[in-house]
Amino acid sequence: MSNIHTLQKIFPAGFDNGYGSLKLLVDGNDIVRVPSYISTADMEDVPGRVIFNGSAYTVGESAFRTGYHFDRNTDNNENKVNNALLTLLGALAHLPQRRAWHLKLVVSLHDVGLAEELKQVLNGEYQPILAGKLSDVKIEILKVVPEGMGALFGHQLPKKLTVLDFGNGTTLYSRYNQGKREVHTPYPIGVEVLIDDISQKMKHLNGGKVGDASKIRYCLEIGHTKYSRDMDIKDVYTACLKDWYEKYLKKVVNLTLDAKHQGDEIWAIGGGCLLPGFKKLLEKNGFHILDNPVEANAFGLLEMAKAIMNKNPTSTFGR
Repeated sequence: MSNIHTLQKIFPAGFDNGYGSLKLLVDGNDIVRVPSYISTADMEDVPGRVIFNGSAYTVGESAFRTGYHFDRNTDNNENKVNNALLTLLGALAHLPQRRAWHLKLVVSLHDVGLAEELKQVLNGEYQPILAGKLSDVKIEILKVVPEGMGALFGHQLPKKLTVLDFGNGTTLYSRYNQGKREVHTPYPIGVEVLIDDISQKMKHLNGGKVGDASKIRYCLEIGHTKYSRDMDIKDVYTACLKDWYEKYLKKVVNLTLDAKHQGDEIWAIGGGCLLPGFKKLLEKNGFHILDNPVEANAFGLLEMAKAIMNKNPTSTFGR
């Protein structure tokens, strides 16, 4: 990790405000990857704690640990835009404290038709208290790109390529020809659909109660099926994964396999790739799974921000 100069104030950054987890990568810092939860519960100055415009809230792991949340990105399609400033400040509140941040951001969004709205929400100058310390934060959006595009940045792309991005809220199907995108279709059949199904079908293990979606996601992200110390949901998970695939994913996977038949290479990204047992199924079907499929998009977004700044070092605020 490069040592950043203490006087540095302007930072290129990539922001992936995902349905299930948000990823913020600021140049010279470790990536922040935390659940997309916002809690208004009273807390001390934990990572993710923000006081802003007279309100206090916490973003990320600590919000999950309270046991209840007032908002999740995945609860509403518009939350990725409406909550973007809250979640971005919450992500910054996980990084070492700085008196001033000027972020030049490239952001990914499932629907780039909402790019102007997202810019209106994010662009500006703010004075939040981040994890107990006052900070001047200036945010400048350099570019809004379709979700998953960051993961391809810097890769030598094959002439014909089809990419499936298995996200929490959506599964994105994209086709590229000579590096130009031809198709970008979001299907509302992300991992959340699978998690909801598991929560309903595990009642017999859980004293007749619906399972907690956050706890299910947490164990699956770690790569196992232990819902709690004394409850393994492996059988329920296996049955639900099969259902999810047959009912929802088969169509889009078959589209991708048709593209392979037409000479495309097929790649997979997104957190869904890492679901227990799912990666093997994808690889068996000929998918190339990108390294670090969960965070690859954020790393590419940062590289895009650096490239834009190098090309146009005098970019002005609000452009």
